[in-house]
Amino acid sequence: MAKKTIYVSGLLNFETILNVESFPINYFPITYPFFGINSSVSGTAFNISTALAKLGDKVYLSSYVGDDLLGKTIVSEAKKSKIDTSNIKMTLESTPNMVVLVDAHRNVQTYCDLKNVQDIESNFEEEKLNIEASDLVVLCNSNFNRPLLKKAKELGKKVATDVHIIGSIDDPFNEDFLRYSDIVFLSERGLTGKIYEDFLVDLYNAYHNEIIVLGEGREGAMILDAKKRVVYHIDAITIRKIANTVGGRDAMFSAFIHFYLKGIDSLEALKLAEIFVSYKIGESGSAKGFLSEKEVLEFAKTIDFAVYKIREF
Repeated sequence: MAKKTIYVSGLLNFETILNVESFPINYFPITYPFFGINSSVSGTAFNISTALAKLGDKVYLSSYVGDDLLGKTIVSEAKKSKIDTSNIKMTLESTPNMVVLVDAHRNVQTYCDLKNVQDIESNFEEEKLNIEASDLVVLCNSNFNRPLLKKAKELGKKVATDVHIIGSIDDPFNEDFLRYSDIVFLSERGLTGKIYEDFLVDLYNAYHNEIIVLGEGREGAMILDAKKRVVYHIDAITIRKIANTVGGRDAMFSAFIHFYLKGIDSLEALKLAEIFVSYKIGESGSAKGFLSEKEVLEFAKTIDFAVYKIREF
């Protein structure tokens, strides 16, 4: 499959994952969880860019970090993954940092310190050349990406985003991202009490996205394909023992857009993305445990998916 070029703009941060026994956590002054604390570079933009690079795409990464130790570490790690870092601006007061607690049942509690990243805006003229040179524009739902959404569409670019957790189709924070994106990912969290397929159709009727994918965690995923006018569900699979699920959604998003951009049918692309994420969550760290394109396709030869047509619309 020919290599594609993908522009990715979103959050970069440093991440520390701490394994805990259970929630809630009772107070104690100190404990020694040997090999239970792991730190690495993360953030949605880094996770997606690293996954895409592993799958064989050329990536233009755009984001903001501080001119500090963590910021320099992030740039260095991105370069190791052969990601273009020329548009990472070191202009924040300090680099965003995140702590993730994971218990024995794989429940996750996240503390994300964004510093002042939500107070800035990207300059389209500084991003224009890389956006023009890309086959797909990934704009994560960070405030600084808002000025790029309409401009990317005016250039005729296909736009993809992940709005994460929304509870209504007119979610005020994510409305712009929903309106201008061709490919939208979201989580089932926030949709308690709602019929998932009805929500996806309502979302399509409001924004007319080409593809909408709902991550259902351990249950699998649901996809709305506007061209086929159908909603499918696929069950999750297990390739190896789960270490933790941190970064799993970014992995699914990355693999789906990689294969879909190459002309693979949307449902087949989702199956390949499920393989990618199932293997990835066998390793701790948001940007670790990625398969190559060849490895994903080899796994696909051995796996039968449970697929259900949920609704036509």
